[in-house]
Amino acid sequence: MDREEHLARYVLMDVRMPTKKALNEDIEWTARCFGFLETRDVNRTAARIFSALIYAASEDKGHTSDGLAERVGVTRGAIVHHLNKMMRSGLVIFHGGQYKLREKSLRRTVNEVERDLKRVLEKIEEVASSIDEELSLPHRGT
Repeated sequence: MDREEHLARYVLMDVRMPTKKALNEDIEWTARCFGFLETRDVNRTAARIFSALIYAASEDKGHTSDGLAERVGVTRGAIVHHLNKMMRSGLVIFHGGQYKLREKSLRRTVNEVERDLKRVLEKIEEVASSIDEELSLPHRGT
């Protein structure tokens, strides 16, 4: 089998929801749920980038990697590292020389990712059914 490049990489973490409604904590929680906040990210760089993109979406704008580096206060290389992860997850796009949320709002972006996940799971289920059938493995209804 040829080594395939990943079309997307989805990471979902089941993290306890914040008990109180607070915008910045909710944005950080969302970033953590999508696997952007790793323990080694002590400065919460990924959450700060994600937050900047969400705020930009509220103004129908995006950011360049240089602009994000200046805004967040880290190197452009660190910014690009995190942006690449966010793009692979389906949340962020690069369009017109700027990084933006995939849709005009976070909720609509999450809905698009949900549709992506459903398509992936449908493909997996189709192959799993074929494997079960070929190996005569039981499944519901038989």
